[in-house]
Amino acid sequence: MQLKGLVKLFLVLLVFVVSLQYLYLYPTWKVEKAADKYAQSFVDKAPKGSDLYQVRKDARIKYLDSMSSEVIFKIPLLADYTYNDLKKSQLALGLDLKGGMSVILQVNLKDFVSSLSNDNKDAKFRKALDNAEKALTNSQEDFVTLFQDEWNKVSEGDKLAKVFINNPALRNTLNFNTSDDEVIRYIREKVMKQ
Repeated sequence: MQLKGLVKLFLVLLVFVVSLQYLYLYPTWKVEKAADKYAQSFVDKAPKGSDLYQVRKDARIKYLDSMSSEVIFKIPLLADYTYNDLKKSQLALGLDLKGGMSVILQVNLKDFVSSLSNDNKDAKFRKALDNAEKALTNSQEDFVTLFQDEWNKVSEGDKLAKVFINNPALRNTLNFNTSDDEVIRYIREKVMKQ
């Protein structure tokens, strides 16, 4: 009989912990859903040719940052919880609770961009690739954006198209008059397909 009492106590404690965790999850889900709606409104208004993924990501992060210190859940007479407080208090959901498992194979983007250039040995191009790879470790920007920034710093006015025109597969897409923005847009499209 004592074992039944212990099992019941354990069950009550388990239900309490699960309920408490759900109380932490539900308000954050609401905030994250609102962040997704907010981000979608920016995507809908984005100018043609914009990187929609980046627009959505930036808008979502901006919204979540603005909500990070806002009280979104209160337990009367006990505590007020901000979005950050609740995120820190949540149990990390395992793969079985998140709906399965996904495997991501990530391409080394430096090597990929280099291969798009037909492994061009241009010193400025190589320096921009190396600098972008270094900057990636301390930045939230994607590799292509960092590469574009670094190219703008080191190119001394040279066109990026001259680096990629050596690839026979790109000669029909790019020419020497292609702007750097168009080349970057092309690189970004190729990266997104990987």
